[in-house]
Amino acid sequence: MNSTKFHTFILASLLLVVAACGPTEQGQGEEEAAPIAETVTLEGSNWQVVQLTVPGGFVFTPDDSSKYVLNFRSENRLTGTSDCNRLTGTWHQEGTALSFDPFSSTRSLCPPGSLHNNLVLYLRDVDTHEFRNGRLFMSTPTEGVELEFESRE
Repeated sequence: MNSTKFHTFILASLLLVVAACGPTEQGQGEEEAAPIAETVTLEGSNWQVVQLTVPGGFVFTPDDSSKYVLNFRSENRLTGTSDCNRLTGTWHQEGTALSFDPFSSTRSLCPPGSLHNNLVLYLRDVDTHEFRNGRLFMSTPTEGVELEFESRE
């Protein structure tokens, strides 16, 4: 290979590497860092509902978050409260996947304004979760559903 072809080959290789890396976005002379996903095991933690977002963009906020609590026990046991009802079941976490199976709830009739029915309906279908800014977010296959929890110590 002559030197002209060699230099062309090196230049083309460098351009491919630069193109593969893509442009970086900069704001005010600083490169913005991508958010880092938090990895947290749920075992031994307790979470209370902050809000439920359901299809159509409707957002429900509990009048008292301490009435809606999930306790992730050892050996994948789940306990908790949903207003005037008790929750029990099993939880499974692997990477971002999360599921509750089996999952059950007592069936007491809670007072008007309770989020119990919505919470139980969507908890049964949870399939993914993520942690953002110290909060736990759960999603279902239904578009627009997000359950937001904060740690309860």
